[in-house]
Amino acid sequence: MIQTSTAASTDPIIDPQWTSHFAELDGLRLRYLDTGGNGPVLLCLHGTSMTAHAWGHLAASLRDGCRVIALDMRGHGASDRPATSYTIAELADDVAALAEKLDLSEIVLVGSSVGNQVATSFAAAHPERVAGLILSDPSFFVSEVEIVKYLRSHYSRRRNYPVRAEAEAFCRSLPQRAGLREDMHRIAMEGDFRREPDGSWSWAYDLTAITKVFLNLSTDQSADIAAVRAPVLILNADRSNVLAASQAEELLRSFPDARLEIVENSNHTIWGDQPEVLAAHARAFLADVRAR
Repeated sequence: MIQTSTAASTDPIIDPQWTSHFAELDGLRLRYLDTGGNGPVLLCLHGTSMTAHAWGHLAASLRDGCRVIALDMRGHGASDRPATSYTIAELADDVAALAEKLDLSEIVLVGSSVGNQVATSFAAAHPERVAGLILSDPSFFVSEVEIVKYLRSHYSRRRNYPVRAEAEAFCRSLPQRAGLREDMHRIAMEGDFRREPDGSWSWAYDLTAITKVFLNLSTDQSADIAAVRAPVLILNADRSNVLAASQAEELLRSFPDARLEIVENSNHTIWGDQPEVLAAHARAFLADVRAR
């Protein structure tokens, strides 16, 4: 089934009320944000070069009904930056280690871009822990042309800024964030930069790490997709440069139990362009999962 969604013009809730934690996972230190509580678990996986903070609006919207956890994947944010291969499977293994460490079960995973590929890999390998997947404009079919564009953007941008205001001004000018309103810019920028010992600010992702992630986006995950038995909600941005409508429909047919919805007036970054729509879909999907 394919449906179309639009957002209402409302003031978003922007305080997720979560706390920052570090998990030591077989020598790897990963940071995650957690709203706490004993409700159903929503585990959020960001896109390449982003951080857990991008999910702040979703966490704020859903914290009263479930426990929201957002992970800084390896090479991103405050997590370690090991010199490894950064394959989709490796990133999914990190999710598995975190789920075991926190004793998480009946997880609904929410992804953006590559986060969807990681969520799918994890769900295929650990079906006993997964209750459902919400795939927000997944990158399974991203073209080589788009990958090259993204890499050129990252390699050409300035890496260090003497003052944070200058770094934030650059963030607001990024084409991929053109659809974000000011409050969503602020939410994303909470995790965008890290303070260096000399007082300057640099990007909170490792350039070598995200290069490897980008080059691994073309991994064939047809076997993973076919192996997912949990219900799947696919969200496709109507202005996506990553997932064409025909590709979204192909995904719909490939997952054993999936539904597709088109999100209007959105670029690839649904989490930032249409946060209320994402929250509404997540809330409804959680209710459907509980009712099964």
